[in-house]
Amino acid sequence: ANQKFYDAQEKLSCLWANRKILAAFKPDHHIESRTLTIACNLTQQLQTTCLALVSNIHGLPQNIQQQACHISKSATEVYRNFCSATSFQEVSDQVLATSKVQLSKMRDSLDVVMDYLVNNTPLNWLVGHISPQLSGLQDDDHKSEMEMEAI
Repeated sequence: ANQKFYDAQEKLSCLWANRKILAAFKPDHHIESRTLTIACNLTQQLQTTCLALVSNIHGLPQNIQQQACHISKSATEVYRNFCSATSFQEVSDQVLATSKVQLSKMRDSLDVVMDYLVNNTPLNWLVGHISPQLSGLQDDDHKSEMEMEAI
């Protein structure tokens, strides 16, 4: 039974290796195009999310803001790398390797930002902005002062 399993596993490995070799010489352009489109869409979503993060972190410590900006810049670069290509042949091995490293660093930096936010949630995120209410009170005080002057 073990020998049959081993033989079947070996045949499967050979078939898979042969398929990979054949695929290298005769790529399925539909699959490649679809994969590149998915990569472009995912990196665009990542870029959009990172830009939204950067626009909503004002008031946080400088190091957190810098990490978020760095994440956003990396996301934009990865997005440009994938969306400027029309096929994977146009994406060099160096670009793929660099993108992989960038995505890993982005994940690590995002973990730091999220850990900070979980442990130090800004008060205005919990209760909303207080300043509009204060300006309303100031307007009432100003009206009262003007009414007193009129008397």
